[in-house]
Amino acid sequence: MLVPVGVAVGTLFAKYAGQTDLARSLYCALQYVFAAGVLLGAITASTGFVYERSARDRDAKLYRPPGKLVDVGGSRLHLNCTGQGSPTVVLEYGHQASYLDWHLVQPELARFARVCSYDRAGYGWSDLSGAPRVPSVMAEELHTLLQAAGENPPYILVGHSFGSFDSVMFAHKFPNEVAGVVLVDGLHPDAVPPFSWREKVWLRVMQFTMPFGLPRWRGWCGGAVSGMKQAITCRSSFYQAIYREWSAFPQSADEVRAITSLGDIPLIVIARDPEVRGNSPAEMRWNELQRQNLRLSTNSEFVIAISSRHDVPLAKPETVVNTVRKLHANRASSREPAGIPEIP
Repeated sequence: MLVPVGVAVGTLFAKYAGQTDLARSLYCALQYVFAAGVLLGAITASTGFVYERSARDRDAKLYRPPGKLVDVGGSRLHLNCTGQGSPTVVLEYGHQASYLDWHLVQPELARFARVCSYDRAGYGWSDLSGAPRVPSVMAEELHTLLQAAGENPPYILVGHSFGSFDSVMFAHKFPNEVAGVVLVDGLHPDAVPPFSWREKVWLRVMQFTMPFGLPRWRGWCGGAVSGMKQAITCRSSFYQAIYREWSAFPQSADEVRAITSLGDIPLIVIARDPEVRGNSPAEMRWNELQRQNLRLSTNSEFVIAISSRHDVPLAKPETVVNTVRKLHANRASSREPAGIPEIP
């Protein structure tokens, strides 16, 4: 970068100093330097493209979706279901994650229940969708996915972080198909994180350089973990989905804020432990917002995931498992709990 700038500056000085021959020579040199830069850039881009394609082909051979890809009307979503029993537990992960965030929870739930995790459009193994990335749309997509895959209601919805928005919206839209809701340190409409310009630039850089292998080569995607996580995060679609979802946060918050009641659907709110960060004002405010979510149902309960921060499914998976077990057992012990009609 410094060489062409230096040559360009030298050309200007020579011109204004009356050194016409020198200026002409430097100008010709600048053209050669520019052409060499373009050629080098083209070679680098081509090499990166081949490297990325090779890595993607390798990933496709080594790592395959554990579930199935289901057509939901023009695109396919990845659904991974294990275990047996009713009601079926449906896991909804947070922002910038995937079904892998439930890898400690799902096997334990599958010991006593049918449990399904999935990837929202653009995440993990799922295709991108042109539809808006807001809870009203994503809840419909999830409903279509479960129906198309032959998974029958009723469902216990478990939503972590941003996934709580989709879980609340699903219960609002399809109350007769929901046996319970668990919000795991769920996002609150009054605490939506801002989308800074730095985050926007970073996500776009990742999205547009991914086809040329730069993020994979530099280790910017997949974190320190290789294998499956790298296979599903080293994709342009992943960062495009994050960007679109984050951009729609204000609209998503408005949609969820408009839902004032889920009736008497059993609801358990799991909150992170505010003592982990010393009961700071910010933590106490977050805890208060978690308790406000209890108002969504007349049949609600509050649980603190002791010693856990926001990543409850990874830090305290047993808290999630035991909470779901309680709802599942309550449903199984009664043919038709009050306020929750039996699904034919």
